[in-house]
Amino acid sequence: MSGATLTIPPLAEHVRVARVVAVAAARRIGLAPEQLDDVRLAVGEAVSRAVSRHLAGNLVRDISIDITEVGSEFTIVITDHGDAGLPETDDGVALALIRALAPQMQLHGSVLTVSWATAA
Repeated sequence: MSGATLTIPPLAEHVRVARVVAVAAARRIGLAPEQLDDVRLAVGEAVSRAVSRHLAGNLVRDISIDITEVGSEFTIVITDHGDAGLPETDDGVALALIRALAPQMQLHGSVLTVSWATAA
């Protein structure tokens, strides 16, 4: 198992950092080149959603992005601390896009997990 954790403040300008780190990790572990754009877009949407939840709740706590490879699965877990809901249309669009990009997605409260199979 290999992995890394990135923590970022809940500011829109840090979403790019999360995308760059996630794609670099995906590339490093050998995710198929055609999947790298899916990782970039899904992570961007997921972290933007987390930032929006923090801003809606006036929270300043960091957002955590855990990136791991276990066996033949590349997984990214985005954890925010927001309990404020987003407008249903905004949240629904973000989650629908993430679901379309990531073969596996789970949402449990403030923890969003996305996964891709690796070429093991």
